[in-house]
Amino acid sequence: MPFHPVIVIIFLTGLMAVGHIANNMYTPSMPAMTDYFATDAATVQLTMSVYLLAFAVAQLAYGPLSDRFGRRPVLIGGLILYVVASGAAAFSGSITVLIVMRAFQAFGACAGPVIARAIVRDLFGREEAAKVMAYIGLAMGAAPAFAPVLGGFLQTWFGWQASFVFITGFAVAILMLTWMRLEETNTERSETTGLWLIVEMLRNYWRLMTSREYLGFVITGSFVFAGVFAFMAGAPFVAIEILGYSPIEFGLVSIAPIGGYVLGSFFTSRVAERLGVDRLVPLGMSVLFAGALVLLGVALLGSLSIYSLYVPMAFMSFGMAVVFPSTLAGSISVHPEIAGAGSALYGFLQMAAAAAGIYISGRFESGTEMPMIWTVSLAIFAATVAAIIAARGRKRTTAAA
Repeated sequence: MPFHPVIVIIFLTGLMAVGHIANNMYTPSMPAMTDYFATDAATVQLTMSVYLLAFAVAQLAYGPLSDRFGRRPVLIGGLILYVVASGAAAFSGSITVLIVMRAFQAFGACAGPVIARAIVRDLFGREEAAKVMAYIGLAMGAAPAFAPVLGGFLQTWFGWQASFVFITGFAVAILMLTWMRLEETNTERSETTGLWLIVEMLRNYWRLMTSREYLGFVITGSFVFAGVFAFMAGAPFVAIEILGYSPIEFGLVSIAPIGGYVLGSFFTSRVAERLGVDRLVPLGMSVLFAGALVLLGVALLGSLSIYSLYVPMAFMSFGMAVVFPSTLAGSISVHPEIAGAGSALYGFLQMAAAAAGIYISGRFESGTEMPMIWTVSLAIFAATVAAIIAARGRKRTTAAA
């Protein structure tokens, strides 16, 4: 693959979309799946939380392995597993089998985003990486917008299995493109093998986990991720079962937050190099904090409607599009020589937080929108506190230097 920036961004967008499509497309089918499998909403939501947990854990291996063996072979192996598991998920005969297949699907899917982030760091510097990730976020706006809309139509026309059939086809296309076009980008591969490879992996993760600068970026992004996925898991049930919208209508209204995300990504891509990561993170968190206050305040007043859910979320999505590329670029630039491990740990902590957000929201499910809204709001408030503490720490470090 020639390393023309436009070609890189298009390809990396496809890799990043692997995880989003697998997690977003079937959400309009979740209420119907409770009837199909004769189960409850909390159990169906496990198909999402288990996916996120498996996605999180597998990243811890993919990042260091791509540092050692190269981005290309590790990516291809992950995509093959993704294809097989996605196809098997479409033919699941029970909710238990589907949950297991979702775990294997995640084991494969996470290779895309982890290695895509590492490739960005292979090819670009710190501030330029934030700009590139913002461009990817701008293009990625189409994936989460398109996925639930198409998923709503597929659910109405063919049933829940159709979404997984589509995901399988998408996975095959990305695998073939990777096989034919991707050249190796990791030019500084470690030569460690055997047991010492595991020792080196653990040592690299320890370096990252003891870096206050790295953790400041990651914890901020992880709390925001927890809020995002708590909303994603709860919104289908609130919109379809409480407010009475159809799966197609839910898919269409889900476009609203994507509009905010696209605008935020465009804004970040234009100002990233000028403002820098250290200014963008507080800016994005200010927008998120304001949106979370509105979401919670309106809910406490008892004014539940599709607008009270999605207008604040669209506003918050703008802030997310500023925070995510900035925290990612900042974190993997702390130790660029182990960008794969940095990307993997970033993704692990994000996905673990997202799974926790979904679990907490589902655990306190009460037939109302409030467990979801409380989880989203508290996660954003926690992210704001983390961002303030991290910014002060970076200022002290800079002053001391």
